[in-house]
Amino acid sequence: MEIFTIIIILIVLWFVFKIIIPAFKMTYGNIDKIGEASKYVDANHPIVKNTVAMSRLQYVIKKYRKKGYSEKKATKLALKEFEDNPDSFLEV
Repeated sequence: MEIFTIIIILIVLWFVFKIIIPAFKMTYGNIDKIGEASKYVDANHPIVKNTVAMSRLQYVIKKYRKKGYSEKKATKLALKEFEDNPDSFLEV
């Protein structure tokens, strides 16, 4: 029973640190980028779409960095992916 409790605690901690905290950071980062306009714009506003696209681009850069590419190469690959499939970055 004690081992089961420890396993559950470890799973919950992993979930918090790998999913919840990064999600909060991304959300608050986007709100900061939008700034004062976040109080009155809707999801289809160009400011919001641009911020979401930049956030997704940063996510793809981070994905390539985790695969072992340098910062410059990761940025280049992410921009190429963005150019090849722009609709996936601009979906809201």
